[in-house]
Amino acid sequence: MIEIRLATLADAEAIAQLVRSAWAGKVAPDSSGHQETAERVEQDLGRGYIWVAEDQGKIVGSVRLTRHPHEIGVWEVKKLGVLNEYRKRGLGPELMNVLLAKAVQMGAKEVRLAIRHDQPRLLPWYAQFGFVHDPKLRYSSPNPLTPLPYVMRKTLEVMS
Repeated sequence: MIEIRLATLADAEAIAQLVRSAWAGKVAPDSSGHQETAERVEQDLGRGYIWVAEDQGKIVGSVRLTRHPHEIGVWEVKKLGVLNEYRKRGLGPELMNVLLAKAVQMGAKEVRLAIRHDQPRLLPWYAQFGFVHDPKLRYSSPNPLTPLPYVMRKTLEVMS
């Protein structure tokens, strides 16, 4: 049975390996995911949350929710990935739903994400969660080796 749980620092190397494996053959070679390191994972854990999907002790999927570096109340979705042999089982949507529930619980006003310029097919996938492409937005940490990504935003209803 696959369990979704919050990651710890002890998971950093396994998460970095997962990202590199999930990106292999799926994302262009200039994607930053191919150079993912445990240090970057640890940095993101220090700025937010990472959830992992775990199957009998093996991390098979993950997603990150990190604070926007310049805007209060804005959080970013990063590095959603699921190993190829675990795709089409609903893990991506399950990870996104857990992430969005946490964002609402924290009182985030907005969640953003970036999609590589060469993967516009992902725009409708994220739209199913209420994300909308906003061409005026710029991603907080674009890859300097690639054209600017599509930036999507989801405004959250803050319960008072």
